[in-house]
Amino acid sequence: MTSAISAQGLAKDFGKVRAVRKVDLEVARGEIYGFLGRNGAGKTTTIRMMLGLIRPSSGTIALFGESVRERRIAALKKVGFLVESAAAYPNLTVRENLELQRRLTEAPKGAVESVLERLALGEYADRRSGHLSLGNKQRLSLARALVHSPELLVLDEPANGLDPAGIVEIRGLLRSLADSGITIFMSSHILSEIAQLADRIGIIHEGRLIEELGKNELAKRKPLYIELSVDQPERAAAILGERLALREISPGEGGSLRISDAAARCADIARELVTAGIGIDRLLPVEENLEERFMRITGGEA
Repeated sequence: MTSAISAQGLAKDFGKVRAVRKVDLEVARGEIYGFLGRNGAGKTTTIRMMLGLIRPSSGTIALFGESVRERRIAALKKVGFLVESAAAYPNLTVRENLELQRRLTEAPKGAVESVLERLALGEYADRRSGHLSLGNKQRLSLARALVHSPELLVLDEPANGLDPAGIVEIRGLLRSLADSGITIFMSSHILSEIAQLADRIGIIHEGRLIEELGKNELAKRKPLYIELSVDQPERAAAILGERLALREISPGEGGSLRISDAAARCADIARELVTAGIGIDRLLPVEENLEERFMRITGGEA
């Protein structure tokens, strides 16, 4: 089956600056793909090329098998998108904005009321969009992206401006859309949301797609280190070094120890310490979450 998104060797130069460097990307139909990167990493540039808003310096990108460069209108017919910031005509009401979008996309007449209900915008339907809160402007932009029932949603920071309750609602909406077969490609700085939603995650850094992780890979993360709390930390460190040849043992808070070279040896550590008569208060393998992994491999903040 044709992929929803297919990019080969995608690159973009702005003068002497190479913003995106030969990205290869495949997103399956019905998948939620989380696209992560630091500011300036190339996320938005990649998304804008995907939507035909800027032309690649080299490489190709296709949506549902249609070349964005050669057949942009056909490629984007099945796509709804929200890029960079919420946008609407400020002097038109919410309903008027959606009606205009409905006509432009040739969606059926009932689409506006349906999407008003879906995005909880009914009470604001007759309010000018320029008078909406940032969160409701974001909801309106999502509604505009959905009004023609697209097969692919491309979202750049869809939770921007939403309060915690709104973020939870949008998470539920996106999951229900994916369950109904819609493909979602989304970038976000809220890494915990990406971790909960995405079927697959791609991390872009300095214009390169440096890592892709599937949900199974995230779920099977190996422990990074062991946090150990004992009644004789110095003696415990000496025993583990002597009997198990552990060398990466460092002191933590309150007399605890961190063991970095034995993440899978909890049973061995417990056995040696108990045999030596050392009391164990805590023996905890610590896994790396998505945010920590992101920070480690990009060397900076999201």
